[in-house]
Amino acid sequence: MKKFSFFMILAIAMVFMTACSPKVIYENAAEAQIKPGDVIAAPSGEVILTVTGNISAKNNGDALELDMATLEKFGLVRYDVNDPWMGENMTYTGILMSDFLKVVGASETAENVLFTALDDYEINLTTNELEQWPILLATQANGAYMTVSENGPTRIIFPFDDYADIDQVLYKDLWIWNIKSIEVQ
Repeated sequence: MKKFSFFMILAIAMVFMTACSPKVIYENAAEAQIKPGDVIAAPSGEVILTVTGNISAKNNGDALELDMATLEKFGLVRYDVNDPWMGENMTYTGILMSDFLKVVGASETAENVLFTALDDYEINLTTNELEQWPILLATQANGAYMTVSENGPTRIIFPFDDYADIDQVLYKDLWIWNIKSIEVQ
């Protein structure tokens, strides 16, 4: 009877731990070279992204300017997703937004993140959404950097295929591309 109880408790514990573990749908593509709290140097290449707002990491006045090389030092992951705009399965590589917020020093009191595209299209995502799912700030599609004409140099990717709780109708229009700035609010 004691053996049965021990194995039953062990089985229940394993089920509980599996259910509580975050779902990992991505693979690491490059380890982070810039970590939270590190000084982020001014870009030596073309500025592709400007981050402002409630952040502690800054390299140009009240802003953090990033070139592609610096941005990708935040650490890269990749995953496959059926892209609703491209109409095909794509492999995207980029920075998890949850990691991005840590590296730029987003305040713990921040509630929203405003993304603005080159054409001034804007979307707002809550910090809760950015922490809840592995939302990607993509820099590459199918192993190649994305040009402006290919929706780059950065875009937001939602893991639709792996998270049934992401409302595809609601979130499809939040797949913003050609991102020029991010404001942590």
